[in-house]
Amino acid sequence: MVTGRPLEIEDVSQCIEGDTNFVMVDRLNLLTTARDEIESLTNLRPTLEIQFYNEGAVDYGGPRKDFFRLTLIEINQKNFDNGLRDLLADDYLFVGRLFALSILQNGPLPAFLEPEIVQQLFDNETVTSSSCIKNIQIGMDALGLYTICKLLPSLVFLFQSKKPALTLRSLIHLLQPRFIVEGSNTSTFEKSGNRHPVTLERVLLFATSTTEEPVLGFKNHPYIEFYEVDTSFLPTANTCVCALRLPRPS
Repeated sequence: MVTGRPLEIEDVSQCIEGDTNFVMVDRLNLLTTARDEIESLTNLRPTLEIQFYNEGAVDYGGPRKDFFRLTLIEINQKNFDNGLRDLLADDYLFVGRLFALSILQNGPLPAFLEPEIVQQLFDNETVTSSSCIKNIQIGMDALGLYTICKLLPSLVFLFQSKKPALTLRSLIHLLQPRFIVEGSNTSTFEKSGNRHPVTLERVLLFATSTTEEPVLGFKNHPYIEFYEVDTSFLPTANTCVCALRLPRPS
């Protein structure tokens, strides 16, 4: 259902190629610019390639995950926090398209929907007159996702499953360090550290642009690597290959 360039890098030694839907959005006006860009696309199936205004990052997976995460947060706040908003019924066409794109392109799941809304969306025995619900269904079906969920009701869990909080054990499993050979002098620096008031979700977000493991998993397993520095000891990340880079003294 997704065509063109692969969604993520599988081999860091190879450059992935293929058709994409190039989309430019503004972090400070995300919903408006995202809606304008998505609605201008004639074919929603190619992989999205996200470019944020005034940012130079090339999207090989990381910026797209960040885009889906931020857009879903704003959609939840605007369109669902206080129930469905009939006055904004037209907006829910875009909401449905964004739900389908995020699910099919391995972004975060829209698991913030209330059970009553999920029931209205997918229950054959529930008759709804809500224009908001109908527009979500139409928007999702722009990529065939609504029809698939009706044919395969087990997929409705994508809109229901609220994952448990990220734990230290699961973060260590997801983000595996690549230590230097045991016994070397630098291994002491790599294994040293201290605790700061930072959440596990923020660590995973910094390295991968997502606060949870995607439903399709990571094509390239997240990892931590170390590099020598003389002055700056700020960590860096490459979210397209899910790499957290930590400095160590030279």
